[in-house]
Amino acid sequence: MENRIISTKQLAILVIYFIIGDMLLILPSLTAAASKQDAWLSGGTGFLVGWPIAWLLFRFSRLFPKLTLVQYNRVLLGKWAGGFITIFYLYYFLTSVSILIREVGDFLKTQIFTVTPLHAIHIMMIILLVWGVKSGLETIARTSETFFPLYLLLFFSLFILLIPQVKFEKLHPFMGEGILAIIHGSLYSSTFTFCELCTFLMIFPQVISKDHTQRDYLLGVTFGGIAISSTILLTITVIGPNLASIELYAAYLTAQKINIGNFVQRVEAILAINWIISTYFKCILDFYALLLGTSQLLNLRDYRILSVPAGFVIFGLAFAITTNIVYFNSIVSYYIFWDATCALGIPLLLYFVYLVRKNKLIIE
Repeated sequence: MENRIISTKQLAILVIYFIIGDMLLILPSLTAAASKQDAWLSGGTGFLVGWPIAWLLFRFSRLFPKLTLVQYNRVLLGKWAGGFITIFYLYYFLTSVSILIREVGDFLKTQIFTVTPLHAIHIMMIILLVWGVKSGLETIARTSETFFPLYLLLFFSLFILLIPQVKFEKLHPFMGEGILAIIHGSLYSSTFTFCELCTFLMIFPQVISKDHTQRDYLLGVTFGGIAISSTILLTITVIGPNLASIELYAAYLTAQKINIGNFVQRVEAILAINWIISTYFKCILDFYALLLGTSQLLNLRDYRILSVPAGFVIFGLAFAITTNIVYFNSIVSYYIFWDATCALGIPLLLYFVYLVRKNKLIIE
């Protein structure tokens, strides 16, 4: 494992990319389908619920600051039980990467490269993932830092250009769908954005430890949460809750509404570029966690030797994981429980075991 190679600034940037990730394009439609015009309340509630989850994950990692999730599974639960939990997480990382690859492929295939075979899009994405992960985590972190100014510029440009299209009356009636609908929508915004930060339990040991590490991490969490909540609000106020709830890529449709003096228009590529950038970094971090965890489980010297075989597995799984977009939408409601289990259920179980066994633990 590459030890202590990420600065706290790079950690915060990676967290921002990870939280926004694929949800920049998909989350507005999910929350709007659940709570209609109150989707912005669902986004805000999800942020208030998800922020403590992100904080708990960081505090949990401080129990063993030099160990990854795979390593302290073994320390706390032993070889066999710890190995079982590790395999569960590795399958979770594998599935997450495959879903992200499929999401990128479906979006590019339906919205931009309509005549390009889906296989070709997947192959290009997987080549970039394998190339990136072979370069190491330090290179990934530095690349994310390089792209971040451009990412911010495009993100804020999108909001500024859409200001003339905003109509706050589309938020009425306030709480018209009831509190249960708002809670339902908040489940998506809290789990798909904050619970999936459990991937960083494989990355925290490689962050340069400083007094303000927690502060920088939480600043990244806060910025990412506000950004995704603001995107939901912008989507609802521009295209309205009804259209947002039936359009899978509601945020992309929102970006198509940009029109400044009948001159600046059809610049939705701004959102597409940002979405691809953030999704790529989320995908490569999940891929890195998968490879590193597998190498530690099997006691391999270098995780890089697994990158190409894992790439072939992901290529096949990206097609097998969902038959079409209708089936994908039907399983989204169940995926939130998997995220919650990995971010809350198992870490709380491990923390309980830690409290029981902390006086007997021997940490290498």
